[in-house]
Amino acid sequence: MERDEPLKKRSLTYEQAGVSIAAQDAAIKLIKPLAEATHTSRVLSAIGAFGGAYKADFEQCDDPVLVASTDGVGTKVKLAARFDAWENVGRDLVAVSVNDVITTGAAPLFFLDYIACNRLDPKIVQRLVSGMRDGCLECGCSLLGGELAEMGDVYGEGEYDLVGFAVGVVDSRRRIDGGSVVAGDIVLGFSSNGVHSNGYSLVRKAFESLPERDWLKRDDRLGCSLAEELLKPTTIYYRHLQILLKAEIEIKAVAHISGGGLPGNAARMLPSGLDVRITRSAIPVYPVFQRIAEAGGVDDREMWNTFNMGIGCILIAAPEQAEAALSLNENEIKLLRLGEVVSGSGNVLIE
Repeated sequence: MERDEPLKKRSLTYEQAGVSIAAQDAAIKLIKPLAEATHTSRVLSAIGAFGGAYKADFEQCDDPVLVASTDGVGTKVKLAARFDAWENVGRDLVAVSVNDVITTGAAPLFFLDYIACNRLDPKIVQRLVSGMRDGCLECGCSLLGGELAEMGDVYGEGEYDLVGFAVGVVDSRRRIDGGSVVAGDIVLGFSSNGVHSNGYSLVRKAFESLPERDWLKRDDRLGCSLAEELLKPTTIYYRHLQILLKAEIEIKAVAHISGGGLPGNAARMLPSGLDVRITRSAIPVYPVFQRIAEAGGVDDREMWNTFNMGIGCILIAAPEQAEAALSLNENEIKLLRLGEVVSGSGNVLIE
């Protein structure tokens, strides 16, 4: 009797394991021109290189200091997937890191992204990077590179995770660090564009039982649908601050109001022995925050400790400098007087 031929061992491929090199190559081909649209003469490397190269030519700085930040858009990306708003969260990704960098007075130089997902869709990646391109062009920084990662064992079907990295530069003598803040200084604030990119786990929980039709129908209080309102991109405050700095207004401290709301973020820019006292009526709380509180039964304290409530960036200046800054409102930077700095122990008092 003839012996049976041995069974051939199955040849496992990377794609069968959940990672498609072909999809990554297709995505890179689509996003390369988007990234290159943000490049300046300082960018020395091409998209696809192992490392992004940027020429450190800081003629405007006598003593340049690099400032770096990283952040993500959190679970807002789940709403973007649900309502097909990938460009918005791509722009958000730039905003959340750049807004941290510019609190020091730094000018953004370059940005990198990390996109992780269950299975890569080149068209979705193209739309995400399109939003990043728009954000980078708005604040004058280059999209230097990024990384794509397919991890089907980590993320569920259709899920994406977004993280960004921004680097800026500021002259050491112009760096804003809050060290000169004193009692009697004035607190000013720039309006937000809504919820921005923080607190979306609470937002989604508050509206988890809302029928799909109610997400998409127009809400007269919001002036648009709930989905549209919650997917508005985060404001990038680079231009706002540049208007003040170019007018030679001395800014002592800046805070980006992200997770933790005004209490959690304003306190981060204070020297010891001081409080920030904010007049609550000076903040035009947006209807979207009222909707979140009503839908989720969220108490007032929790709302203020989670969301920006209508103010996305605050700054501190001496009284005469604050008046000069407020006089620039004709440039539509929407700067508001919020309160003052008082003696205390590092608290933010909203009264």
